[in-house]
Order: sequence, then structure tokens, then C-alpha cells
Amino acid sequence: MSGKKFTQRQKKRLADIAAKTPRLQGFEDNSPRAINARVRKATGEGWEAFEYFCQQYLPHIFPLPFCADHRLMFEEVEKHRGITAVTGFRGLGKSMLIILARDIWKILKGMKFTVHVASDIELSNMKVSFIANQIRLNNRLVQDFPDLQIISAEESKVVLKDKTIIMARSIKQGIRGLFHEYLGIRPEEVKADDIDSEANIGSARIGKRKLDKIMQEIAGALDPGGDWKIIWAGNLVHPNYAMSQFAELIYAEIREESPEFDPGHQKVLPSHGKAIIRIPLEDSEGNSVWPEQYPTEDLPKLRRQFGPVGYQREMLGRPVIDGNIFKADWFQRYKYPPLARQIRRVWLYADPAWGEKGCYKAIISTAYDGSHFYALHVWVRQTKLTRFFRYYYDAFMELTRKYGARFGAAMEVSYGQSRILEDFDRWAKENGLNPISHRIKRIDNRENKNLRIERTETTIETGKVLFPDGQDTHILISQFLTYPDGYVDGPDALAGCLERFSEYDSSRHRVRVRSLRT
Repeated sequence: MSGKKFTQRQKKRLADIAAKTPRLQGFEDNSPRAINARVRKATGEGWEAFEYFCQQYLPHIFPLPFCADHRLMFEEVEKHRGITAVTGFRGLGKSMLIILARDIWKILKGMKFTVHVASDIELSNMKVSFIANQIRLNNRLVQDFPDLQIISAEESKVVLKDKTIIMARSIKQGIRGLFHEYLGIRPEEVKADDIDSEANIGSARIGKRKLDKIMQEIAGALDPGGDWKIIWAGNLVHPNYAMSQFAELIYAEIREESPEFDPGHQKVLPSHGKAIIRIPLEDSEGNSVWPEQYPTEDLPKLRRQFGPVGYQREMLGRPVIDGNIFKADWFQRYKYPPLARQIRRVWLYADPAWGEKGCYKAIISTAYDGSHFYALHVWVRQTKLTRFFRYYYDAFMELTRKYGARFGAAMEVSYGQSRILEDFDRWAKENGLNPISHRIKRIDNRENKNLRIERTETTIETGKVLFPDGQDTHILISQFLTYPDGYVDGPDALAGCLERFSEYDSSRHRVRVRSLRT
């Protein structure tokens, strides 16, 4: 999303809220006792106080219940000093909740000097204007906090009756030498909100300059002995973005101490005065983390709306570059698979990722009708082994009933995973089921898995493999799009499944492993 489009979207959102603000009715109970009780509860400590403040004083901004990740964001921002980056899916409310609502709440609790920084001064001014609008026109704030008054308001600076200053700057402007004109203090908090723009996509240098601006110039302008914060909200949209480079910097620092570190699904990653909070729309099971805003059943529609790459970037926080090896438009979908009588052969294949910490377990079934391979089951999860067993067993029985002798099953048993089948049989017996390991072909893959994956390139590009909507297709495709980086368990399972078919002549796709690392 370009900086201009984002500014327009932000402007419309803020304008809509500004229009609603004067219509917000004051509290019915206006007695001193009721006011004191509300104020005491709203200005307390921790998430409960902040949540109460948002629900009671800003219901026109936050009409939906909060989710667990809203609390996580808030508590981590409160806990960390230094630079804390908050990233998450579009619509999560990073700007509204953590940047704007929290700023008003902190002012009520005694913060005296706060600065808002954005990609341009217009957007920064909008943030300051929004806060001023709430102070002036929010009838509930006016009712319960009569001393919260503006005595001076310029385009880029607001001064309150108690000498609190709220200031706007662009990322291009410096804040070095910025002092509170009445109290002589430096900014207590700086909020950097969406400082990246479309210009960064083509240039890592632009992103690096913005990152240096935050880490060196802005951080260096704050009180070295003080309890300051820089709260940076944005998205991991592209590797060249300053936010993505900040994330990579943290990953690198953690790997210096823990070489095997994999960020995976860890939502909070702190390192030496820095931290990044990453909130994807989906949990590890593919469910929405905020169903009140994005119901799980609506996620397939959302994926189609954003497209495979856009969904990865905007909703899952994965800075995908479409075009490493596999392209998004290669992955063709089918609405209905062929009738069972039209299918020549079906294979079920699984990679249990047994004993591999953080990897995905993958189960793929594919049917061949003489011209195309149809992925019937697509299951790619970071989950417990018992759930892997249950899905594989159910898929096995379903395919056996439907295709009979035309169906075959296989499982990867490389590198000591052979005992997985013993565990599978034990699990079956414990659950009153007949063991099936004797009907599963053991596959010991010793070849480089990247070779197997890259051999699928031509078959996928030519539309010979068709994928279903729903299931875990989005995870499988995202792993192809980020290949060779990131997780490759889903693509490896699909490659293993295709290799079970004599019609899939892997010898025609002999390639050498390509590396895109610099």
C-alpha cells in the first residue's frame, strides 16, 4: 500500500471518528461519587484499567470486544523500555489502540511530553489533531476530567492546561535538541507510526536510513538516564522496509547467543533495549485470533481479496517477495474434484517432522485423473503429534473407502523417524482403532529436500497440480512463495506425494539447488 493511499485511508478513518465524537453521550450518573469511581478505575494500572478506559470513554472507536493479542500488545509495550516495535494485521488497531488511545490514557496518568512521528508531517499532524479532537469534543472525557483542557493548539503542537505538550514531527525532521518549553525535559515517549512507504520497496537504503533515524537520532535525542520509550507501529510488508530490517536485526542479535534460534510463531522477541511484537491474523491452527473482527469462516474470502502475496504481507506479517522461484499465479484452484470413477490413482503422503522443533507437520493427498493432479487433503500445521495421527488416520480411512485398490499411503521415515509408525499403532490401539502402519509405505528420503521441491516447479507452473480452496492451502502456498527461506515442510510433502506417481516423471525436472541468499 502506497504512502499516499495509506494517508487517505487514515484520514478517512480519523474523520469518521471525529464525526462520531460529539455525538457520544455523557454518562447518565454524573454524581461526584460515580465520577470518582470511574476516574479511579480508568486511571489505575495495567490492562484492566486501560481496557476500562477504552470501553467507557472511547466506545465510538472500539465497538468490538478486545482479543487476547490486544492485551499482549499493551502489556509488552508497558513492560519494555527503549524501542518497541508493534506489527500486526490490517485492522488490528495498532495505531488507534497503542498509539492514540494509549497516549490519551498516559496523559491522564501524568505524562507531560509526547511526540508523534510519521512518514510525513501531514500524517503526524493528523495524529495530534485526533487527540486534540477527543480532548475537546468527547463528552465523557469533558465530564469526568474537567481539567483536561487545551490552552494552545497549533498544527503540529498542542499544549494542555497542566503544561502537557503533544507534538508532531515527520521522520525527515529531527527531534534532537527538543525540550519541553515549560518543564525543560526531553520527550518521555515518541510514537513512530507507519514511517515506511512505497518508496522503500525498491530501495533497502531508504529503509535503512529510516531505521537509523529511529535507532540513532531519535533514540539519541531522548534522556539517556530517563525512562523513555519509542513505540513504533507498522507492518512487515517488504524486506526493504525499515520495520523488516529492524526485525532482522533483532533475529541476528538473538542468534548470536542462540545459533539455532528460529522466530517461528513467537509473538514477542526482545533483545538488548529493543523488542518486536508480531501479531498475525491466524494462529498456528489457521483460526482467526480476533473472530469478532475477522471470523474464521471469512478468512478464505479475505485471502482471495488480498491475493496470496498480499495476504501474507498484510495479514500474516510475512514480508514476501513474489518471484523468488515459485510465483503466486502458478497455483491454480479447483472447485470440485473429478468423480471417483474418473480417478486413476490416489496417494496419501505425510512428513511427521518428528523430533524437529518448530517445524510443520504436513499431510498431503493427491489424486490423478490422467491429466491433472488434484490435491485432495492439504494439512500443514505446527501442532501435537496426536493431532497429526488423527488427521492421517481419518484421511486414510476416507480414501480407502472411496478409492479402494487405487489408493496408496506413504509416510516419510528418514533420519530415525521410523519409530513414528510404532507410536502411530500404539495411539490407534489406545483409541480403540485398528492399527494401519502395515499398509503404509515407508519412505526414506536421503536426497536434498530442496532438489525434490524444485522439481515440482514445472508441474506447478504449467497448472498440472490443482489446489482446493480452504484447508491449509494458504499455508502450503505461502511456504512455496517464501522458498527457499522459511519453512518448507508443506512443499516437501507435496513433492514426496507427487513422486509416488509413475506419471510424475521427476527425472524430467532435474535441477540443481538454487540459492537466493546474498
